[in-house]
Amino acid sequence: MSIGIPFIALILLTLAVVLISVLVSMARTVRLPVDDGLRALRTTARRALLARVIGLVAGIVAAGLIADTGALGRGPMLAAPVLGLCLILGTLAGELAAKPPGGPIRDASLETRRIRHYLPRFSTSLAATLSVITVGLLTVTVATASADDLGRPGRTLSTFSPDGMVRQSTSPWPGWFYAWPILAALAVALVLSALVLHRIVRRGRPGLDPATRAVDEAQRAHSARVVTAAYGLCVALPLSGIALIAAGTVKNSAYLPDWSMTAPPALVGVAFLAAGSAIWYLAELLSSPKVKVS
Repeated sequence: MSIGIPFIALILLTLAVVLISVLVSMARTVRLPVDDGLRALRTTARRALLARVIGLVAGIVAAGLIADTGALGRGPMLAAPVLGLCLILGTLAGELAAKPPGGPIRDASLETRRIRHYLPRFSTSLAATLSVITVGLLTVTVATASADDLGRPGRTLSTFSPDGMVRQSTSPWPGWFYAWPILAALAVALVLSALVLHRIVRRGRPGLDPATRAVDEAQRAHSARVVTAAYGLCVALPLSGIALIAAGTVKNSAYLPDWSMTAPPALVGVAFLAAGSAIWYLAELLSSPKVKVS
């Protein structure tokens, strides 16, 4: 019974991710007037996809190693950011592998491309919201954390009597011991994402005809979606774990003020929001724009 429920949940989760990714792919179809001059773009797309796959495989391996070696639960909490970082690095490698347009005669267009032109509005807003929630939640948990019995700072939630004696200490609590590795990983992910997006915007076009421009724009937008989804996973999965751990610790703690009992339901709601966001970002990673000739 205990094994069957997680297995069924994993199957349902996988089906949900695949279904959403298929629906997203169907909704993002690029139609072209002709099927000409797309060889360079297809080559670029294959190289970018290969780099992302390599980044994903490396991320899975690295996340597994981190999950097994991290002390006192920090490993599993950092596994998702490590996976997202490797995927972002793979995307950056794919963009760097894209050869600039060349030849004896080159065309140039007078256009202004900005990062915001390619960022997916919903995924970007959701990632920003999750980031703010993560920083805010960790700020509160760090401020209320205490050291454990071995003196490691930020591992327990303690309540004190009026004379300053500890009444109860409950762990784990996402204080500084867990917060700083997560915040450091998210900062690195944010910087890498900005570098990839800068590269997406700055690389040259392989051609100026309408068909080539249309596919090139679709590929840039898709790369931006991959980066946003990878960063979103870096935020969503740790936030879900942090919120659930904090909810359980508050619920199991005695001598807390009565108003603190409203925190566990709110934290569980944050965990569900983060978990649902992770499903969406996984679907975004699996989706791909379709190119059809009208």
